[in-house]
Formats: sequence, C-alpha cells, structure tokens
Amino acid sequence: AQLKVDAKAVAAGIREGWSRDKPLDINAATHEQLITLPGVSGADAGKVIAGRPYDTPDHLVTRHILTHREYDRIAARLTAKK
Repeated sequence: AQLKVDAKAVAAGIREGWSRDKPLDINAATHEQLITLPGVSGADAGKVIAGRPYDTPDHLVTRHILTHREYDRIAARLTAKK
C-alpha cells in the first residue's frame, strides 16, 4: 500500500515538473490542475471555473476571485487563451 502511495506522489511530482514550464490556461484548466498551483484551494479553483471566461489572468484579481497576494504567487504560471 505504501508503494502505491509513493508511486502516485512521484507521478504527481513529474506532472508538476513538466507543467511548470508551460503556463496553465485558466480558461481551460481542470479543477485538479488549478489546485496544484501554490495556495489555490478547492474553493478557489471552483471560483476560477465559475468565473470563466477571462481575457487576461489578472482578471482573477479584478473580479475578486483571488487576492493580489494570491495572484502574485502564481501569476507567472498562468495564461488566458481564448
């Protein structure tokens, strides 16, 4: 059982490493992808999804989805494609 947990953790780390170089599209990201961002909770991810579409990632702040502080932590990892 521990081996299975460890394997899942390694796989999650690999996925995160691969996606770190590519910005996450907030208009298409899944709930699971959004919660992998630092400081983004399940509730925050739900608000991001409910507020779609976005023209730019900073609309997360102007629409009061995330605070400036939360947004600044992940801004470099986001994009908003149409």
